Amino acid sequence: IGSSAARHETSRLRAVSPRCVAAMAEGLRTLSMDEVAKHNTKEDCWVVLYGKAYDLTKFGKVHPGGAHLIYDNAGKDATALFDPIHPKDIMEKLLKPSLTMGVVDSATIKDEHIAKAPAPKAAAAKKKPQAAEGSQKAEVEDFVKPPLAAMLNTFDFESVARETMEPQAWGYYSSGGDDEITLRDNHLAFQRITMRPRILVNVREIDM
Repeated sequence: IGSSAARHETSRLRAVSPRCVAAMAEGLRTLSMDEVAKHNTKEDCWVVLYGKAYDLTKFGKVHPGGAHLIYDNAGKDATALFDPIHPKDIMEKLLKPSLTMGVVDSATIKDEHIAKAPAPKAAAAKKKPQAAEGSQKAEVEDFVKPPLAAMLNTFDFESVARETMEPQAWGYYSSGGDDEITLRDNHLAFQRITMRPRILVNVREIDM
C-alpha cells in the first residue's frame, strides 16, 4: 500500500508544473494569473516578476523610477519590462517575505496578462553631413555592432551599449539624479577595470 501511495504521489507531482513544485518547496501558494489580475489598482497592486507575484502597493510610492511604472502594470506579468534594467534577485532583497504573494502557474498566463512596453517613438532623422564642394555625396550608414574582439576598453563597450540598448535601459544606466554621486562612483569604478593589452606580441622575428 505504501509503495502504491508513493507511486501515486510521484505521478501527481509529475503532472504539476516545475514552477508549482518550486512554490511548494518554498512554502508559497500557487496562484493563477486570473487571480493576480484582480489586483490591478494602485490601492491594490500585484505584479508578477519571474513567475512570482509581489504586492507592490506600498513599494510603488517609493520606486526610484516613478510610481507610474509600477501601477501601470498592476495585475500583469512585467518581467519583460523589468529584466533589462534590474538584477533578477532585487525584489527578494528589497521586499519583506510577506510581500511575496505566491508563485504563478505559467499555464495560466495569457498574452493579455503580459505587460507590453510603450511603442517606441520614431527616431529623429539623422542629418547627413554636408559634403565638400566637388566631393562625392556623403552618406550616413546604419550602426553595425562590432565583434567582441574589436572592443578593447570600457569606452568601446559604452559606445556600443548606447546604440544597442533599449532607450529606457540606457537612460537608467547612463544617467543620474540629484547630486549624481552614484553616477560618478560608477565611472570611477569602471576606470579601474584594466584589460590585457593586445599589442604585446613577440617581434623578435618579423617579416619585412
